[in-house]
Amino acid sequence: MIRINLLPEAKRVAVASGSTQVWAIVYLLSIFAWCIVLVLVYLNKKGTLDEQAAANTALEQQIEQAKQKSANIGEVEAALAKSRQLEEVVGKLQSARQGPSRVLMEMSRILSEGGGPAVTPERLEQLRHDNPLAGYNAGWDIRRLWLTAFTEDHRKCVIRGLGKTNEDVAEFLRRLALSDLFEKVTLQATASAVDGASSLPVVSFELSCQVKY
Repeated sequence: MIRINLLPEAKRVAVASGSTQVWAIVYLLSIFAWCIVLVLVYLNKKGTLDEQAAANTALEQQIEQAKQKSANIGEVEAALAKSRQLEEVVGKLQSARQGPSRVLMEMSRILSEGGGPAVTPERLEQLRHDNPLAGYNAGWDIRRLWLTAFTEDHRKCVIRGLGKTNEDVAEFLRRLALSDLFEKVTLQATASAVDGASSLPVVSFELSCQVKY
C-alpha cells in the first residue's frame, strides 16, 4: 500500500494563503491612505475655491456699487449745472436791479460839490504817474455844467448836456473816464448854444459811454 505525505503541501498552501492576506491588507491600507490623501487635497482645493468665489462675489458687489455711483454722478453734475445757471440768472437780475441805482449814485457824486468819480487811490496815482493830466480837478465848480438827457440801452449810454465852456465839458469827460462804473467814454459832438434861462452862451455836448454793473 502506497502512502503519500501531504503535510508539506498543506503547509505551503497555508503559507501562500497567509502571504496573500498580508498583501491584501497592504493594498487595502494603501488604498485607504490614498483616499485620505485625495480627500485632504480635495478639501484644500475646495477651501481655496470657496475663498476665491467669496472674493469674486465681493468684487462683483464693489463693481455694482461703483456702477450705481457712476450713474448718480451724471445726475449730480446735471443738478450742479442747473444750480450754476440759476446763480447766473439771479446774479444778472440782481445786477440789473442794483446797477441803475449805482450809476445814478455815481453820476450824483461826479456832479456834487467836493465829489468825484469812484476810483481807487492806487489806480488814480498810477494814472497820474503815467499822465499828469489824467486826474480831475477837485475844485471844479459843478454848477458850470448840467445834464439835459441820460438814456441807457443794454448798458450803452448817451448823455447830453450844457456846459459853460469847453473846459467844463472836458472836466466832466475826465471824471467819467476815471470812474470804475463807466468805460469807453467818447465825446460825440459839441456846439455853441444859448442857455434859455440866462440867455448866456454855453456849449452843448453829446457823449457816449458804457456802464459796468
